[in-house]
Amino acid sequence: MRLRVYHFILLLCFAGSLAPSTLHAGNDIVLSDSVAQLGLASQSNKASDSADAERYAGKNGIELVADKNRDFLYIGGAKVFLSGSIRSYRGKLTVQSNDYYKVLLPLLWWSQPPTNSIKRIVIDPGHGGKDPGKVCSLNGTCEKQLTLDTALRLKAILEKNGYEVILTRNKDTWLDLDDRPAFAARAKADLFVSLHYNAAGANDFKSSGIETYAYTPVGQTSTNDTNRNRAQSSAQPGNNFDTFNMILAWSVHRRLLANTGAEDRGVRRAKFAVLRTLNCPGILVEGGFVSSRTEGAMICDPAYRQKIAQAVAEGIMDYRQRTQGHP
Repeated sequence: MRLRVYHFILLLCFAGSLAPSTLHAGNDIVLSDSVAQLGLASQSNKASDSADAERYAGKNGIELVADKNRDFLYIGGAKVFLSGSIRSYRGKLTVQSNDYYKVLLPLLWWSQPPTNSIKRIVIDPGHGGKDPGKVCSLNGTCEKQLTLDTALRLKAILEKNGYEVILTRNKDTWLDLDDRPAFAARAKADLFVSLHYNAAGANDFKSSGIETYAYTPVGQTSTNDTNRNRAQSSAQPGNNFDTFNMILAWSVHRRLLANTGAEDRGVRRAKFAVLRTLNCPGILVEGGFVSSRTEGAMICDPAYRQKIAQAVAEGIMDYRQRTQGHP
């Protein structure tokens, strides 16, 4: 409850002195004006940038890179998807106002109130039991085995750093999707992380990369929805933590990219059942494609799964420092 109160105060602050002016043509806002309110200054473009790109940086060293007609931007070197494409108004890039409130503010505004102390973390190894998940194209290893192994590695790292960690399953058992957030509620978790591995369609052995998901905020579209014009219209319990979900997803995603060197498939949004009814901040990680001949072989290597576990742990600790002011 205390976290929800802080979240409400945070949104009031955002909606007040930091509210940008919208364009008369719609709900778009000028990116340069908006990020200036957040303390970012314009930077010179790099040779690799397009003529329409804009770069900004804050005193904290975090860079933002945006480009016309893309439905994502880069924040701190990580791809973050938006609800709609970046457009232009009188020669300046614009973004939708809901992307300002749900993406830019959480990740770029640093004067945030503290959250509850983060002590107990529930890790959810995806699939299990009768649900094998995806199957590695090289050796037939099931996703359920890989997620459990990664979760056990993550648990060991976090416990060494003073966290209490509970797994939704610690063996090859099946849990219904709705049982997983309910488990976190019974455990009175402060954070929830669901671990998965991805797979492409038939005969696609090349697609690769890491995706990190937060629950879709009201007013935004899900990035995995084929109908990108259909915004989330009704609030769910998981939406009580939209701001913190985004910070957690971004913090973990950045570490995953840095530790693995994997392709950046972005911080995304989806109405996943395991995130919908959470009563604490939570994310879902897709740690790579087991269907890829190259990445699948890496995921089946215990040393690589250790890198993923280490990255998720470091991302959680970054999140804690960001929201509580200490590691």
